[in-house]
Amino acid sequence: MNNQNISNKILFWYDNNKRELPWRKRTSTKNREYYTLVSEFMLQQTQVKTVVPYFINFINKFPNLRKLAYSNERKILKNWEGLGYYSRARNLKKTAIKLLKEFNGKLPKDIEKLKSLPGIGEYTSSSILAIAHNKPFIPMDGNVERILKRLFLLKNKNEVSRENLNIKKSFFGFSKRSSDYAQAIMEMGALICKPILPLCSHCPLVENCKAFKKKDFVIKSKNKYNKVKYFEANVFRKKNKYLLIKNKKFGFLRNLVIFPMTEINKKQFNSLDFKKINVKMSNMNMKIVLNDYKKIKKISNSLLLDKSNINKYILPSFTKKIFSSLSH
Repeated sequence: MNNQNISNKILFWYDNNKRELPWRKRTSTKNREYYTLVSEFMLQQTQVKTVVPYFINFINKFPNLRKLAYSNERKILKNWEGLGYYSRARNLKKTAIKLLKEFNGKLPKDIEKLKSLPGIGEYTSSSILAIAHNKPFIPMDGNVERILKRLFLLKNKNEVSRENLNIKKSFFGFSKRSSDYAQAIMEMGALICKPILPLCSHCPLVENCKAFKKKDFVIKSKNKYNKVKYFEANVFRKKNKYLLIKNKKFGFLRNLVIFPMTEINKKQFNSLDFKKINVKMSNMNMKIVLNDYKKIKKISNSLLLDKSNINKYILPSFTKKIFSSLSH
């Protein structure tokens, strides 16, 4: 089967099965570029279903590039609250400023110029070129990788290497509808070629799929090692007032508000007879013991938060989880 037939099959499936996502709405060229930029930043490390409500709210608050560029960072972070990976929000604002200053408010059509923008790497630049500019790029996300691994039954380390996957990607060919085609392949991976229990009976490529012929759908995954780390969090509070600090100490949640914390070892953690909670952070499993002092201590660069007005503050989900675990 030639590449043209492949692209026609995939696009036919997409036209009849694609999800109605807010950043896919047909709008002006300027809005299409802006919607693509915001959605691609949000979709880094985050699932579509999580992003949708955040995207809608964000576009309502920051409807265009200029509004975003000149908005207060605190306001931007507040509307990003709960989405995690806050450096994305900061980089998005920096990119908006740079686009206005250096590119007349438009997304470059050159991949190297795109990669010069804060927070934009190989994958995001390819996505922007395909989706916003209809350029013949197929971004290599986890969905595309999974389809290729099953189509060609790729199992060993060399077969699943990024280099080999990029070679195998030529299977898809290209289409004049590059924007739709890039999204169609990713959509097919998300909805049909799922990690567990793929819906092969609905797949337009089932005749080409070696995994289907062998009935072997197990994916060779990258070894993701979640480190286990131990922390002691000190909760200084009096009535409704809680003492928190701006995080300058740990690499995670940099510059965001957290409870005063110290990393400890497993033996120290086990020896402390206080309430303990588990929190998952990216590639880290955090085991935290909570020292609840029920008094306020003076710490430089700290701030007192009133729990009754907690929604007024920009707090990461991490801090909110500790709040919710505290006894009243």
